Amino acid sequence: MKPVLRIPVYRRLFAAYTLNEFAFMVGTVALTLLIYKRTGSAFGATGFFLCSQFVPALISPWVVARLDQLPPRPVLPLLYWLEAVIFVALAALAGRHFNLVTVLALTLVNGVLALTARSLARATTVAVTSAAGLLREGNALANAGFSVAFLIGPGLGGAAVAAGGTSQALLGDAVVFGVVGLTLATATGMPQPRAARAPARGRVRAALEYARERPSIRGLLILQTAAILFFTVSTPVEVVLVTRSLHAGAAAYGAMVSAWGAGAVFGAAVYARWHVLPQRNLMALGSGLLGVGFVVMAISPTLAVAIVGAALAGIGNGIESVAGRTAVQELVEERWMALIMSVQESMFQAIPGAGILLGGTIAALASPRVALGLAGAGSLAVTALVWVLLAELGTRPAPPPDAAPPPEPLGSPVEPETQIEDDSADGPGTNGEAEADGTNGSTGRDHAATPAARHQ
Repeated sequence: MKPVLRIPVYRRLFAAYTLNEFAFMVGTVALTLLIYKRTGSAFGATGFFLCSQFVPALISPWVVARLDQLPPRPVLPLLYWLEAVIFVALAALAGRHFNLVTVLALTLVNGVLALTARSLARATTVAVTSAAGLLREGNALANAGFSVAFLIGPGLGGAAVAAGGTSQALLGDAVVFGVVGLTLATATGMPQPRAARAPARGRVRAALEYARERPSIRGLLILQTAAILFFTVSTPVEVVLVTRSLHAGAAAYGAMVSAWGAGAVFGAAVYARWHVLPQRNLMALGSGLLGVGFVVMAISPTLAVAIVGAALAGIGNGIESVAGRTAVQELVEERWMALIMSVQESMFQAIPGAGILLGGTIAALASPRVALGLAGAGSLAVTALVWVLLAELGTRPAPPPDAAPPPEPLGSPVEPETQIEDDSADGPGTNGEAEADGTNGSTGRDHAATPAARHQ
């Protein structure tokens, strides 16, 4: 990982990303506890999930379409500073002036800002690391930072609330977002946007058409959708398994969540060690371990066995999430990167809602073991589909540093840029834009607290 850390701008981006994930974990815990304490209702927690994750997932791609062609150096700090302002307002509302509607409205705005910033930051990081031939190394390090934040962040959030109160925890988040913005505002070497800009209108539709026209990208996104659905079935079920089926208490549930987090950290280390392997192999390994982990939890006769299953699932989570994301990044052209990253981030935030609903319903109507069995069977089915449907990715080891970017994905017999622009004339990849660049188009490139946090 040392070569990628020698890139100064990557170090800034990595620090900003890791600090952002810690702040996200702390803020999620603090706001969840605040809303539940003030409302005493599961409906409040549901509203928080909808406003912090689901609705922003639907809105963010359109915001990204209006910002991704601007220079990232002023845009990213502004987004993080706006988040800091919102957290100051939330800290004020956490005291005597609590109002659920206002808190949820601010949470919604912050959710859109956060998801937009994450998508643009990922696209910027891809541009920086791809230029040096170090995309996988950069993703491996970022995944390690996320995993550590996932392991420590929720506990840190709970401790901050217990020690200083909700307002202080939220003010701490505001400070962190301010520091993140300053870190990026003073960075040098940020990639510059393309000289020729396309109108924002129609770009989201054009990006979806771009993904649809390329079988490898389309297959990856579809498989990731199915994977996230099955992976998140376990989220509302684990506590029921521990308390009802295994007759244990809150400490036991905490141990299971911690085992998952520790497994995710170990999985991140596994990916960092073996990132040169084809991404199909790593995706299959990750989803396979998740499936085995869920099955072990489903049939566990004791708490110790269930914890082993959670650790195995965590390892799989730490491998699969970054492998799937990297596989997409290696196939997507630079001009579409931010929008496809936004679509992918939206998937990671919106689909868990369906997985949670499915898991909770099955656990209520049948048992938590049946729900976990379904999660295991679905994850193993995804493993098989990854191996069969993404066969061409099995021939794509990591490109050597400073190598030319990989060619267009297999299975695209013709260049569909013109066709896409015929469908959406105001999309970003017009022939005129390519001629202005002197090219024919870019070459290919490269949460214990919440479901999105667990499955980044």
